[in-house]
Amino acid sequence: AMRVVVVVAVVAVVVFAVATAAAAQNWQTPQGAQSGPMSGPQRARGGTGDLITERFAAPTGFTRVDVATSSFGGWLRTRTVLPASVPVRRFDGEPVKAPWSLGVVELDIGDKDLQQCADSAIRLYADWHKASGTLARATFHATSGDEIPWSRYARGERAFARGNKLGWRDRQTMADANTTEQVYRAWLDDVFMYAGSMSLGTDTTSVAGPLLPGDLLVQPGSPGHVLVVMDVAEDADRSHQQLLLAQGFMPAQSFHVIGWFAPDADGAVLVPSWPRAFDKQSRRRFR
Repeated sequence: AMRVVVVVAVVAVVVFAVATAAAAQNWQTPQGAQSGPMSGPQRARGGTGDLITERFAAPTGFTRVDVATSSFGGWLRTRTVLPASVPVRRFDGEPVKAPWSLGVVELDIGDKDLQQCADSAIRLYADWHKASGTLARATFHATSGDEIPWSRYARGERAFARGNKLGWRDRQTMADANTTEQVYRAWLDDVFMYAGSMSLGTDTTSVAGPLLPGDLLVQPGSPGHVLVVMDVAEDADRSHQQLLLAQGFMPAQSFHVIGWFAPDADGAVLVPSWPRAFDKQSRRRFR
C-alpha cells in the first residue's frame, strides 16, 4: 500500500499501483520455489470462527514462541479467523480472487480504498493500543515525515495536505463517550491516506535477531508490500523459525492469513501473493 502527499503525483502513482497490484495477483510462483505454506490450513469447525492459535496449529516439530499476552504479538494471537466459507472481499463488498488466502481475519476494512497492506498493519497496531488503553500514545508518520498522533484528533484537530507537508485544522469533532468511534475512524482514514510502506520505516525499527509475533516484513515503495507476522514457531533447538503470515492488499480488501512460511538459508521469505522475496533487511518491529 502507498500514500503520497504531493497531489500532482497521485494520478501517476495510482495508475502504477493498479498495474503492479494486478500483476502481483496474477503472478505465479516459479516452479520449485519454496513459497507455499509449510503446513496445511486448519479449517473452521463451524460457528463464527476460531482464534488464530486454534485454526493454525504450529507446524510439526515446531512450538510457538513465548510472548507476553499483553504485548502486540500476544494480542494478535487472540484475533478471530472467520469460517472458511468467508471469501476475501474488497472495500466495496466485491469478492477478490485470492487463492493464497487460508482464512479471513475479523477486521473491518471500511468503505473506502484505504486500508491496504501497510494500512492493515497500522490498523492492527492502533487497535491493540485502543484495546490496551494506551491509545493516547498512538501515533504514525505520513510519507512526508509529519506525525499524525491520535491525541490531536481526540482534541478536535484534523490533518490535511498542504503542499508536500501536512497542515492542521482545529474546531472539529472531539472524542468523547459518544463520538470516539467516529473520531477514531476519521483518524485511521487520514493515517491510511498519508502513510504507507515507505513511512513505516519511521514508525518501526530493524530486527536483527529472531522474529516475534507482531513483527513486519516490509518492502517499501510505490507500490511496496507489507506482511504481518501473526505468530512464530521454533524447532527444539531454536535454530529455525516458521512464520504465520497475513496481509492486506491493493485494492483495500479483507485482511487474510496466507499460512506458515520457513525463511530460507539467507533468511528470505517468498510468498505466492508477491513476486519479490522479503529478505532479512525487510524485518521490522513497531517502536
